[in-house]
Amino acid sequence: MTKANTKEVKTIKAPPRRTQSSRQAAQGKGETPSRVAVDIGLRDAGGGNDTQFVSSVARALAVLNAFLPKGGRLGNTELAERTGLTKPTVSRLTYTLAQCGYLSFNPRYRVYELGPKASVLGHVALSSSDVRRVARPLMQELAQHSNFNVGLGTRDKHLMVYTDAFEGDGIIGLRLFAGSRLPILSSAMGRAYLVGLREEERDVLLNELRPRFGDEWSSLMKALEQSIQDFNAYGFCVSLGEWQKDINGAAAPIRSPGGGRVYAVNLGGPAYLLPEKLLRGELGERIAKLAHTVEASISIDG
Repeated sequence: MTKANTKEVKTIKAPPRRTQSSRQAAQGKGETPSRVAVDIGLRDAGGGNDTQFVSSVARALAVLNAFLPKGGRLGNTELAERTGLTKPTVSRLTYTLAQCGYLSFNPRYRVYELGPKASVLGHVALSSSDVRRVARPLMQELAQHSNFNVGLGTRDKHLMVYTDAFEGDGIIGLRLFAGSRLPILSSAMGRAYLVGLREEERDVLLNELRPRFGDEWSSLMKALEQSIQDFNAYGFCVSLGEWQKDINGAAAPIRSPGGGRVYAVNLGGPAYLLPEKLLRGELGERIAKLAHTVEASISIDG
């Protein structure tokens, strides 16, 4: 494939943070909410009747989850805004997490950043994944070949989260990296994840998502049905300007052996460089082949 030849220097950015009013409007459209409490399930989990659910642990995780890639250090006020927790509660949690090594405190600026234990925990989780180990070199090769963003991700509550991402040498690309989050129903990665689930697991997740989308639900389900048909016919599914109007993508699921975790690998880029014909042709086929190669390899290793 011939690499994109352009003198234009341009970066397609992930959606910006939203104000409180725009967050409320965005949730009705299925876009990523900024408040971390929603992401990790603080608002929904437990339901007040789950005796196994430990709220204090969930609140501590909400604080840790508020630190975003390249998001900088945060004070208690910012953490309270991001998590929806009260500032006194946040102050106690950050003090405890710092004492345990999961946060580091800067006394001069009175802000926190993730501590060494949090970094080690994340590294252990990622390095233990056979899917990631096998997929990374294949993803890097495809990114260099195509000059588009190639990402690996899985589900975190009601969003998809990138675990790895590679960009080619082109000067135009997506600004997505490990830790970036995408909606499940409108992104190619999210749809591929849904396709990879067992039907009963998919139904449970869709029932959880449905109240968030209102009148859009019917059209989203038609798009998902089309993704299932595309995957059965071609081995991948697509999103054509449905996550962001100027971005197209193709993705395929990767299923761990024995019914374990489902991942999805995707390729995405600006729609004017990545038209539907190219996406449904060579590049979609390469994404499907990559996913199949990873699945076959980890099945043999297992």
